Amino acid sequence: PRSPGPLFLDGYGAYGMCNEPDFNSNYLALLDRGVCVVHTHIRGGSEMGETWYVDHGKFEKKPNTFKDFISCAKHLIEQKYTSPDLLAIHGRSAGGLLMGAVLNMAPELFKVCIAGVPFVDLMTTMADPSIPLTCVEWEEWGNPN
Repeated sequence: PRSPGPLFLDGYGAYGMCNEPDFNSNYLALLDRGVCVVHTHIRGGSEMGETWYVDHGKFEKKPNTFKDFISCAKHLIEQKYTSPDLLAIHGRSAGGLLMGAVLNMAPELFKVCIAGVPFVDLMTTMADPSIPLTCVEWEEWGNPN
């Protein structure tokens, strides 16, 4: 029987970007301490093809991204890889949006969150075309104006 251990769950799920597992020296300190590192493949990325992003993880379907991440966490807990008190989550930029959403939707699942440069104030950011890159982002998130 498996005993739950510390786990670092990473997610992104935006722009059709694949969150492929790869070697990252930043994880060595975690691995040396017995922490399991898991990359999620969630809708919004394109790990399962372009439609996984375009048709199932964008605009009004964006909540699928958040639900997928929560499902990954629940599965890892149910399979006893980890427990809520040992589960750390991480996302950067649009992955920070993911972190903000899942923390609000299922706070009981996570002990700690690292939201790097989180894109969490979507409406204010997207409504201000003077912010660099905002107009380019309208293709991804829509133009609220």
